[in-house]
Amino acid sequence: MDNFKYFALMYLNDWHYWDKPLSERIFSINKDDSLYAFHRAAKYYKVTRNFPIDEAEARLQGALDLVKLGSGKLTEGNVCERVNQLALAFKRRYGKNAISAASKFLWLRYKSPVVIFDSRAKKWLDWNGYKVPANDYEGYRRQWLAAFSDHRLQIDEACLSLVKVHEFSMAFENSAEEIASVTASHWFKERVFDKYLWFNAEN
Repeated sequence: MDNFKYFALMYLNDWHYWDKPLSERIFSINKDDSLYAFHRAAKYYKVTRNFPIDEAEARLQGALDLVKLGSGKLTEGNVCERVNQLALAFKRRYGKNAISAASKFLWLRYKSPVVIFDSRAKKWLDWNGYKVPANDYEGYRRQWLAAFSDHRLQIDEACLSLVKVHEFSMAFENSAEEIASVTASHWFKERVFDKYLWFNAEN
């Protein structure tokens, strides 16, 4: 389905209910709430299975510490290295090279230029001529961005219209100015494309 207005409204709801509060709470100074939100994010993004239970720590505390450990600005030049480094750190700590989890948690922290690695998106990319090399986040990101660019005009138009219909969404209490600002963001448009990929890979 190519109705990007549907996916734009879908992500506006998800942003309001999931990504916005999770991003704020995971990286807050309240340690208990941070860990609770991290649990919710791991379940929502379906990556909990990548982190076996360790009786020596609170559930997922080690993973959260690794996500928070990195410092410095994330850029186009270092984003792939940072995602791969976190995935490797997860492997050393938990035994699995969780590239998808690494990209999802770093997206919650930094948003763009992180591109979320997801098997459903990879399936759609492969099916539609954007061939993704195996076990290569940089190659995945390159092909994902190429596909995003090819659909950018439709995504821009869909996101531009959200301010007119946001009262029909979960973000109905937000001001029109805030909705306009959020939905014009590059990271928001990238997540709209994620919704498109994930839906169409399964239907």
